[in-house]
Amino acid sequence: MSAAPGVVVWFTGLPSSGKSTLAERVAEALRARGVATCVLDGDAVRATVVPPWGYDPTGRDHFYDTLAGLAAMLAGQGLAVLVPATANKRAFRERARGRAGRFVEVHVRASEATVRERDAKGLYAAQAAGVVVSVPGADAGYEAPERADVVADGGMDAEAVERVVEQVIGVS
Repeated sequence: MSAAPGVVVWFTGLPSSGKSTLAERVAEALRARGVATCVLDGDAVRATVVPPWGYDPTGRDHFYDTLAGLAAMLAGQGLAVLVPATANKRAFRERARGRAGRFVEVHVRASEATVRERDAKGLYAAQAAGVVVSVPGADAGYEAPERADVVADGGMDAEAVERVVEQVIGVS
């Protein structure tokens, strides 16, 4: 297969909506088709960035700008860069779009009840107990995309996996 130009695929949605799960499924499908792919999971990148950015508005702004820059740099090397990261404000994602040559926005939908039930990292429980603040979907807002390129119903949406793959390889 000929190399497709690099692309940033940003998976956005509430915490515990299935962004990382869907991104890993897309990565597997792309690699099976010979597409050089990397996953920049927001949580994993956040754990490695020095100095660490906080979750306050300024910290989120700096973190998502850093993440967008890393993604654009890797896409510039010809990779399909999958970024499962909440990026709770549209402005974060629009800045990422502006930095990338090609950009695909994937909205991973899940109801508030579903993400609270799933609560993979314990964020909603910690927020309810007053241990953490600024949790998108709880005490911090989340701005869903107005026109996502792909909309997925949770992380196990097989049709969404195929639609994302088509977006990535369809332009080669």
